[in-house]
Amino acid sequence: MKDQDLVTAKTKTVNPGKVRIIHRRLGIAVVGFLLVQALVGMLMGIERLASVEMSGLYNLLYYIHADWDPAGSIYRVILGIVVILQGMLGIMIYLNRFRTKTGDKAGLSTPSSLDKSRKIRKEVSMGSLSFASDIRPLFRDSDIAAMKPMGIDLSSYEDVKRRSKDISARLSAKEMPCDGPWSENHVQKFKEWMQSGMEP
Repeated sequence: MKDQDLVTAKTKTVNPGKVRIIHRRLGIAVVGFLLVQALVGMLMGIERLASVEMSGLYNLLYYIHADWDPAGSIYRVILGIVVILQGMLGIMIYLNRFRTKTGDKAGLSTPSSLDKSRKIRKEVSMGSLSFASDIRPLFRDSDIAAMKPMGIDLSSYEDVKRRSKDISARLSAKEMPCDGPWSENHVQKFKEWMQSGMEP
């Protein structure tokens, strides 16, 4: 679990959107440089084939394409670094997409307790809850009989409303009913009824 959190933290430190923008802009620049180099190289080849390599145009093209010292050397070094950086950014984008897809699959195969809780809440919140139609039917006759000697009448709206916090605490602690706890869905329904205003 710690390794997964570490991977998530590393992923968050690098904004994938910014990486893609830098990658795209560098790609456009690299393509522009390479097109210029290819065009100049092609023209030099044509000049050489025509045996006019010593002409003024050939010398200018050679200066741009191959000579141009020291600026040309610096330019070619920068171009090489940019190409390497472009490749690294491409790998980062690929790995980030792969990690995201893998994370999505893992999330689908193992739903978290938070997702389960949301699902239960969604099912409960489909309509407004009332004591008469939603809460009272949850209490069996045996539950009502067992709690009356303790001063709680589970069949009475007023009594359940007045003691709702105590009842909710005991339901959550699985102390009620005596013969076995409620399901999580029933406990959640009671809490939702409390939160929604405890309609009669």
